[in-house]
Amino acid sequence: METTEYFDNVVPRKHPDIQLEWIARILNHPVKQETQADGRIVYWGNVPEKEGRALRVITLEDGKTVHNAFFDRNFYRRQRRGEEP
Repeated sequence: METTEYFDNVVPRKHPDIQLEWIARILNHPVKQETQADGRIVYWGNVPEKEGRALRVITLEDGKTVHNAFFDRNFYRRQRRGEEP
């Protein structure tokens, strides 16, 4: 998995519980995917190992290089209300 310098240096410090296998799983099987205005691609997926919490993974425009990943409480709440897949 390719990653940015930001991901390598910041994400493990801010989100030490996020595992690379979860990121890979979400990139391969997202429940939702969107392209941001800047061209980066956002993927969402649920992590059963974390009680189904929603993980947001952001890649560069190539769709392969991971730039950021974090648990997205708002997306999870919208899922619970039936507003997201």
